[in-house]
Amino acid sequence: MLDSTGIKAISFDLDGTLWDFEAVMRRSIERALEELTEHDPIAASQLDVDRVISVRDRIANDWKSSVINLELIRLEGFKQALVEVGHPNDDLPEQINETYRHHRYADIVPYDDVFPTLTALRERYKIGALTNGNSYPERVGMGHLFDFAVLASEQGVSKPDPRIFHTAAEMAGCRVDELLHVGDALIDDIQGASTAGAQAVWINRIGVSASTKHVPEFEISSLSTLVDWLIV
Repeated sequence: MLDSTGIKAISFDLDGTLWDFEAVMRRSIERALEELTEHDPIAASQLDVDRVISVRDRIANDWKSSVINLELIRLEGFKQALVEVGHPNDDLPEQINETYRHHRYADIVPYDDVFPTLTALRERYKIGALTNGNSYPERVGMGHLFDFAVLASEQGVSKPDPRIFHTAAEMAGCRVDELLHVGDALIDDIQGASTAGAQAVWINRIGVSASTKHVPEFEISSLSTLVDWLIV
């Protein structure tokens, strides 16, 4: 059981930790392709969700840096996808990207344990968001649940860089060893937080096996376990 002694703030990863990002992302691309069908049905017929994801991921890999503009990469992904099917267009990618962006935020549904857990923990701890993604809490109707938010795109560094965890502690008004971070990524969240000197809890909602190299000290399958551990 996690020892709550000394913990003053808790930061949460967002995508994959508080909601199913993969499902939201795929549904949003489907809506974007429906928009494309209305304007260029031939191009749309040659694309599917997996191909759009593949193009986007290739661009992200080509644009390697410590912090990247995820929204710009998504837009470039739509542009390049149209080029690859022989239907380049200067304006249409912006339009289908706007459809994607709308659903990317509007269609987010937090896991059932999110609101009860954050509400309970807020009574005792500062609560923050700490993400490499571009999900601003206020964009998904959760801004009122967080006392601070740290986005890699605004900090110039991303998880697992220890500096971003120190930034979270500063925003929370505590030392980094008084910060508990919760996330679903063993390297970005758990190893990153531990290296920075913070405590870490791995949320493993789907029961994957941790690599022997990155075995977390604390593992949970539901956020409600945090309430059991931390709220006596």
